[in-house]
Amino acid sequence: MAFRHRKHCVPDNNPKTELECPTEIVQVGRQPILDRNQRTYGYELLYRYRNSGPEEGANGNLVTARTLLYTFLEFGVKHLVGPHKAFVNFTRTLFTDGQALPLDKDRFVLEVLEDIEIDAELVGGIRKLHESGFIIALDDYRFEPHWSPLLPYCSIVKIDITGLHLEAYSQNIADLKKKGLVLLAEKVETYAEFAKVLEMGFDLFQGYFFARPQILNTKILQTNQNLLIKMISRINDPAVGLDELARLISLDPQLSFKALRFINSAFFGFTKKVDSIQQAVLFIGLKRLRAWASLVIMSDMPVKSVEIIKTGLIRAELCYSMSKELALGKPESAYAVGLLSILDGMFGQPLDQLVKDMPIQAEMTQALVERTGPYSVGLNCIQALEQGHSLEPFAELVAMDKLVAIYIQAITSAEDILNELA
Repeated sequence: MAFRHRKHCVPDNNPKTELECPTEIVQVGRQPILDRNQRTYGYELLYRYRNSGPEEGANGNLVTARTLLYTFLEFGVKHLVGPHKAFVNFTRTLFTDGQALPLDKDRFVLEVLEDIEIDAELVGGIRKLHESGFIIALDDYRFEPHWSPLLPYCSIVKIDITGLHLEAYSQNIADLKKKGLVLLAEKVETYAEFAKVLEMGFDLFQGYFFARPQILNTKILQTNQNLLIKMISRINDPAVGLDELARLISLDPQLSFKALRFINSAFFGFTKKVDSIQQAVLFIGLKRLRAWASLVIMSDMPVKSVEIIKTGLIRAELCYSMSKELALGKPESAYAVGLLSILDGMFGQPLDQLVKDMPIQAEMTQALVERTGPYSVGLNCIQALEQGHSLEPFAELVAMDKLVAIYIQAITSAEDILNELA
């Protein structure tokens, strides 16, 4: 997500004339943080600053303050993190002088970055925030002794496990646990790493393993998994019309039953009962029914974390909106690309192997495998947001404030649908 803020300048020769100054953009993405049961605990909000004018490189305090005040508060933190915690990076000045920031102590976790200078002033500021009720987290902790003065005032320790031989630090980990600290494993990239930190007693987990589809070891798919993949790809094939889609769903009694129960729920608010799949398609449309049927099939797969499914749904919504906004391909196909992009995480196989035999358009396969072509634009954009990367490549295609609205709507729609499915 990005927020665009415009200042106004007054020229010397005419104090009544306002000139528009360079646009300042704060870009925000998010990455999930999960508990031991892979339930969502919170999101780290990843942000960067860009000034489109000649004045570049605003200091970190300004970046963080603008992000907090303009983005989180203007759009509402609930749109970004729902009912969960919001992890935000704090700068030195905000720790030492930021006691008056209007932040909800029950929602925000304040992160101490690894490159911050530790001295008496910083320790004092963090102690005051801790005593006032804020949750403080140490970021990128690597068991260095210089962090010790901060530990009494921290609740969460984020340990970067990249290249770290965790067994060598088993006693250090045990000591941190004895202090009552919550341990968060950062940069968890694979299932094996997740299993390891889980075994060692970590409480929270963050990394591309959760934020993007997990890719496990290559293995032969079971027969029922092959059938599920074919079912999902057929449902999301834009060439499949209304009658064919209704027939496909009706072939599976459980799916048909769940479809009718879902459509007759309070989520849609229909006054007349819907009693056939054909009626359902007419009431809610092909796009919504495709998404719903695919999600129901995915939710029955042996995957523990709803975040993977949520990631696919958010991607689908954003891809659909970007396709409409930019007139790139068919929006329904773009939606399918976003949803299908998580199949590697669902089945534990590389995506190129899963989609090679799918009956979908070549341009959809191109977007999923090569990340090129018209349907790749939305997918590449949402993945840049997920990972906190720059949105510069998309700035010429869509205005940042428009992208804000698209991203927020994608998150909101995904949360609404998943809450109803639950």
